[in-house]
Amino acid sequence: MAFFKIVPAVALALFATQGLSQELPPAPLRMLVGFAPGGGNDVIARTVATQFQINTKTTMVVENKPGGGSTIATGEMARAKPDGSVLLLGSVGGQAIAPSIYSKLPYDPVKGVQPVSLVAKSANALVVNAALPVKNVQELLAYAKAHPGELNVASPGNGTISHLSAELFKSMAGVFITHIPYRGDAPAMQDVMAGQAQLTFASLPSAKAGVDSGKVRILAVTSSKRVATMPNVPTIAESGVPGYEVVSWYGVFTTGGTPMPTVNRLAQEIAAVLAQPAIRETISKQGMEPSALGPNEFAQLVNNDSQKWEKVVRKVGIKLD
Repeated sequence: MAFFKIVPAVALALFATQGLSQELPPAPLRMLVGFAPGGGNDVIARTVATQFQINTKTTMVVENKPGGGSTIATGEMARAKPDGSVLLLGSVGGQAIAPSIYSKLPYDPVKGVQPVSLVAKSANALVVNAALPVKNVQELLAYAKAHPGELNVASPGNGTISHLSAELFKSMAGVFITHIPYRGDAPAMQDVMAGQAQLTFASLPSAKAGVDSGKVRILAVTSSKRVATMPNVPTIAESGVPGYEVVSWYGVFTTGGTPMPTVNRLAQEIAAVLAQPAIRETISKQGMEPSALGPNEFAQLVNNDSQKWEKVVRKVGIKLD
């Protein structure tokens, strides 16, 4: 499949040296989120938008456009005027997985989408309903094998990182668990809390909220190393599924064809947002690592993950229309 064309190195040098001479896109700016309010994408978008407005005195409105694993929101952004005024708080699921998993997309994933800046990276958490009689991954696997087809795994939608995390887990562990897609991280977590679904691969903010309610428990994290803020929670890899690793990221995109000076200015302002100690603390408290990358480096990250997940999609055999 095709991937993003990497901006030449001269553009990255321009990003580092041009200062803030390029004007911001015309206000009000719109930040689209491809999921319902309350999930990881939504939390990050609103955190960034609030500080962006304070820093620049420019209005940025966050709009939730759930559905299609973020493809609906991405499509609206891709069809916008290429002036940087419509942004997307995207993620690995919507931007690196969707092009491989969907037969048709309402936009060109290369020409229609311009990476602006990485915002944060995060492990996800394997979460189960508190009433499920399992306390660790080994017990979950044993239960799934003893009760084939009885467990439901919720996700924020088809083609999301949560969905692919579940499919990779099922494939590597050799268990049968039914996937149930929802329209966002929060609705998926709500049904796991209610017992309508038994498990999910949730963003850490969503998982923490569920644990605080007493209705779910975290069995493991998806990263290769334990999360610093949750040192007692093991990884899936060390809990019985060797080699398992999934890392989520969140980043800002804009319409393909937006002039690079505008893209660079937006990236600089996002970097300035992430440099604020209060913003870094807010993101870190949610179990995420704040991390700004310029357009060129971020495009490379998206390319690398697109290729990684294309192989997983092909191996597992997932295809959506």
